[in-house]
Amino acid sequence: MWQMVSEVRTTLGHQTLPSDVARSTTRTGNRRPHGALARMKRREAAKDLTARILCAAGVPTLARRQMRGRLAILNFHGVETKPLSPPCHYVIDTATLRRELEFVRGHFQVLPLEEALERLRAGTLPDHAAALTFDDGTRNLATHAAPALRDLGLPAAFFLATGPMGTGEALWPDRLWLAFARAKVSEIDLTAIGHGTRSLRSAADRGAACGAAVGHLKELSDGQRMAQVESIVATLGAEFDAYGGPFQMLCWDEARALASEGSVTLHPHTVTHPILSRCPDQKVEYEISESCSTLDRETGHAPAIFAYPNGRRADFDERAKAALRRNGIRWALSTTRGLAHRDSDPLALPRIVIMGNFSHARFKLHVSGTVPSRPLNPWR
Repeated sequence: MWQMVSEVRTTLGHQTLPSDVARSTTRTGNRRPHGALARMKRREAAKDLTARILCAAGVPTLARRQMRGRLAILNFHGVETKPLSPPCHYVIDTATLRRELEFVRGHFQVLPLEEALERLRAGTLPDHAAALTFDDGTRNLATHAAPALRDLGLPAAFFLATGPMGTGEALWPDRLWLAFARAKVSEIDLTAIGHGTRSLRSAADRGAACGAAVGHLKELSDGQRMAQVESIVATLGAEFDAYGGPFQMLCWDEARALASEGSVTLHPHTVTHPILSRCPDQKVEYEISESCSTLDRETGHAPAIFAYPNGRRADFDERAKAALRRNGIRWALSTTRGLAHRDSDPLALPRIVIMGNFSHARFKLHVSGTVPSRPLNPWR
C-alpha cells in the first residue's frame, strides 16, 4: 500500500493552479483558453478520484499514526459565504471551512499556536497535534472565520498585515483581483510582463489573467512590482476601494475584540505584504520592525511569532531572519508544505496551506501529511 501512497503523493503534490493555466496559454493572444481549462479540469477530477480512493483505503488514518512528535500547522486565508468569481483559491467559503474544521477537531488535538510551538521545542507534543493559522487580516476573519472557530471551540492565530488595517486599501494581490473582477475593458495587453493580450470576457478569463499577472509580479523587485501593479490597475479602469468587499481589512478595534475572547491570538505579517527577499535592506527592516512594534503598541503584547508573506523558500532570506531576531521573534512560519518537528528551523517552520478548491478527500490527505513537502501558494 505504501508504494501506492508514494506514487499518488507525487501526483497530488503537483497542483494545477490558475497561474499554470495562464502560463500554458500565453501564446493564445486574446483567444479564450478553452483547451487548457478543460485539461486542468480533467487533471483536477483525476486527483479528486485518486484522493477518494486513498481515503477509502484509510491512508489518512495510517499517516496520522506516524505523526508522533510532529505538528501540523494549517494555513488558511480569507473566508467568504460562497466561492468568489473570478476564482480566488486562497479564499474559502464558510460551509467548506466548517466542514474542514470539524474534521480537524475530530482527528487532531488542536493547540494554541504558541503553546504548540513551545511543546514542539520541548518534545512534549500530544499525538496528532495541530494548530490553526489565518493570514493577512481581512475583515471576513471576524465575520466568518471567528464564528466557526467559536462554535467549535478551536483556538487560532491570525497574522495581520498592519499597513492597510482600518482603511479602504487592499493588499497588492487582492487589489489586483478586485481590479480584474471589476475591469471596464474586455481584454488587457500583458505583453510587458510576458503574457500577451488576454481576454477578460468571462470570469474564468479574468481569473486566469489575474493569476498570470500576480505570478509574474511576485518575481520582480519590490519597486518594479508596485509600479506594474499601478499600471495594470490603471489599464483595467476599475474605480473602487476595498470597503464592503472580500478584501476589506480588519480595523484594530475589531482585531482587539477578537483577541479579547481568548481563543484568537494576533501576530505580525509585515506592513504591506511584500516578497521580503525582493526588497532592499531598509525595506526588509521596516516591514518586520514596524509590523512587530505596531502589534506591541496596539495589543500590549510583544509578538513572538511571525508569518512570511507568500512564504516560499525563495521569499525570505537571512536578512529577514536577522531582522526577526532583532525584534524578539522566536518562530517564523513559511508556506513550505510539511509537518514541523523538533529539529525544524524555528525561523522557517513548514505549514500546510489549505486552498478553497480542495475536495474534502484532498483536504484530508493534505492535513494528514501525505503530500510531499513543496510550496503551495497560488497568487500569494
